[in-house]
Amino acid sequence: MRATEEHLADVVALAESRRLDPSDPAAANRDGFLVSDYTLDDYRGRLTNAEHFWVAVQGTEVLGFLLAYSDERLEPEEWLNHRIKTALGSFLVIKQICVSRSATRQGTASRLYHHVLEQWPTSPVIAAVVSEPYNQASSQFHHKLGFEELTRLTPPNGRQRIVWVWRKPREAMLQVQYAVAVDLYKHEDTTNWHKLNNFFYITAAMAAAVAVALGKDGVESKEVARPLALIITVIGFGCSVSFSQMLRFGRRYLLARKNAVMELEEHMAWHGGQRIVGRETNAVGNGWLKSSPTGVIMMIHTFLPGLIAVIRKIGTPRDAGCGCHVVAAFV
Repeated sequence: MRATEEHLADVVALAESRRLDPSDPAAANRDGFLVSDYTLDDYRGRLTNAEHFWVAVQGTEVLGFLLAYSDERLEPEEWLNHRIKTALGSFLVIKQICVSRSATRQGTASRLYHHVLEQWPTSPVIAAVVSEPYNQASSQFHHKLGFEELTRLTPPNGRQRIVWVWRKPREAMLQVQYAVAVDLYKHEDTTNWHKLNNFFYITAAMAAAVAVALGKDGVESKEVARPLALIITVIGFGCSVSFSQMLRFGRRYLLARKNAVMELEEHMAWHGGQRIVGRETNAVGNGWLKSSPTGVIMMIHTFLPGLIAVIRKIGTPRDAGCGCHVVAAFV
């Protein structure tokens, strides 16, 4: 229900009970806390100029409250909110959310939030949470409700805030972004295969060049053949390591693109779409669908030949006479 004058005394007492206690950081981290030192007059002023000032009441007891208002109702001293408005435009800020200790983990805070989000379908909704000390309870709560971390800012008081944002999904925008995300996912996969193909071309060219150089029509001197074989070994191993690292990070990019596609599919499924990339990923035994096993195989294909070459070189008798077998490891 909407807060009234008769609720203000309980609201002030509740806010005071949840104020940051520096002497017990563990409890503050676990249970959450408030840092805005609002007085009775501050809350009384917000009764009329805040779009949202709701209380959760059981009988005559105030179990929790939520205070939120738009960027048009900001006070001059709200440095962080004015900074966000200048950079991003209009929003609704959840200034305070507070629940009594007797009502924690009973869904009171979630119901208050959902009540506001259902009535605010236009501009984004933000919440600035103190990160020093880290308010784990609040951060987990906002993440669970679908908020995402937008940025981190440090007001003049020196206490850094994590700014969380919630935006109402727009179907047309989701469709465009999904197409872009799928294209990026496919491009990343194709790029990785091109890297592997290029590696094979390079190693085959190196092997062919050494075969010509060390063949019967090429260099016959051991003094020249042995150093040349060593040089080819080092170059081949370097290529193997380089390409394996390129594929390693390429696989990371691929997984990031894949996760982005699956997240968009979750939003679109809510609006009647189907999961394609993310289908059956949570089924028992299908954990591999969330990863990229072929990427691991690519990395092995690039790193293993170079490793074999080094092992063969180390194990080569000093009077072997020719380094051709070293190069064969790269083919």
